[in-house]
Amino acid sequence: MSASAPSRVTREPRRVPGPRSGADLGPDTDPGTGPDPAPSSPDGPGPAGRRRLRQSKADATRWDATAVLTGYAFLIMLMPATETVANLGALGSPATMYSVMALLWFMAGRMTGHLRLDPGSSSVRKAMCLLMGVILISYVGVSGRVASGAEIQAADRALIIGLVWCGLVAMASAGITDRGRLDVLLRRLVLFGTVVAAMGILEFFTGFRLTEHIVLPGLQTNIMPGAGDRGGHLRAQGTTTQPLEFGAVIAVHLPFALQQAGDPARRLPGWRNNARRLAPVAIMIVSLPMTVSRTAIIGLVVTMAILMPSWPKERRRPAYFMALFGAAAVRVLVPGLMGTILVLFSSASGNSDNSTQARTKDYAGVAPYIKERLWFGRGPSTFIPALYRYTDNYYLLALVEIGVVGVAAVLVVYLTGIRAGRLGRRLSVDPAQRDLGQCFAAAFAVMLVISATFDTLSFPMLSGLFFLLLGCSGAYLGIARAEAAQREQRMSGA
Repeated sequence: MSASAPSRVTREPRRVPGPRSGADLGPDTDPGTGPDPAPSSPDGPGPAGRRRLRQSKADATRWDATAVLTGYAFLIMLMPATETVANLGALGSPATMYSVMALLWFMAGRMTGHLRLDPGSSSVRKAMCLLMGVILISYVGVSGRVASGAEIQAADRALIIGLVWCGLVAMASAGITDRGRLDVLLRRLVLFGTVVAAMGILEFFTGFRLTEHIVLPGLQTNIMPGAGDRGGHLRAQGTTTQPLEFGAVIAVHLPFALQQAGDPARRLPGWRNNARRLAPVAIMIVSLPMTVSRTAIIGLVVTMAILMPSWPKERRRPAYFMALFGAAAVRVLVPGLMGTILVLFSSASGNSDNSTQARTKDYAGVAPYIKERLWFGRGPSTFIPALYRYTDNYYLLALVEIGVVGVAAVLVVYLTGIRAGRLGRRLSVDPAQRDLGQCFAAAFAVMLVISATFDTLSFPMLSGLFFLLLGCSGAYLGIARAEAAQREQRMSGA
């Protein structure tokens, strides 16, 4: 995956992706500019919206990048993150092994000439190349110091995981060239996220952790889950490794659940259809406070702060009402939960919280390691808590492991995802697709902020989901650019 290589995979000559192309709307209709707004009206479930849903369902049987990445999303989110294949350690998770095979599928398509790249989505791949290049330099630097066997093994694993991340970004950004197929993948991600959130709610109220009772042949527990309670409340965890990761995963999914709930094409008559649209949003929002963590609440606040100003008034007002109603419902149904969360924030601001004090001490504790190797760090994943200490701050951890240059590369990746969403939003004319661009910006903004509260990319489910969404943001931008180019051609030829 070269930063200078042409970008984007297609199987046929360039055309406007998705069911909103000229071939679908008729020869004299231009989305957003044509003389007959009825077929392509984004303001309701018109013929174009229903046609888009039917086309997406018909395309669901394709064996393409969307289908391959759906398999990865299923394994990374619905299989317990603590379980791996025996004797393979952290690299033995089903999702990791599947992603390696998926990357081989992608490379075979490139080598046989069936897949080609187009520059429309190259920005996310270039950012990923930058991060991978820094990881490689830092990895080589491990040999320049005295490192333990555990550190060397950890660096080897980090290099392989980095290649897996590159494969996810490449497959999603270059392999998805159709608007409908991107929508299908995002709907499936929201579905999986809803299942994880529902499992967390079940755990919170019943104390029954489903993942502890799932026994899969050939798998064993490799990561001890960070279970426990806080303030007398059992913390929701789902299939993740610990409540912090659970809250971050749900917060990153929430923008897309909100976008799909507000998509005019999905507003079909009947209470069942409305329940199907709104249930994922309700389940995710309810599950976030059940982590009893500041990170989840911060993720929720960042999401709403970025999305709500972009909504029309008729959509913002119900959102305000639902927020107040939801907070009141949580206070009534779970006495003491809202108070516990408020105490977490007040104690943090007053410096009387043990967690906050521990994070503050981390700065002084890691300073000697940072000074020792300032620019490229001690090596990826080599700052093992069992040998050194926890950091609870991904930027601080990255500064130790991959140095100042590495932290800059991580920030470039986060900001590239935000830029892809914002730029794609400006190029889109369909309100639902413009909302989708804002959702990508919100998801990566959440990651940008909460990386200061815990070691985000050190967790398997969250990191895999993040790089999958990074590739999807590149695909979204490439599709938006192709659609904008065709609109310009039509206008110039009119």
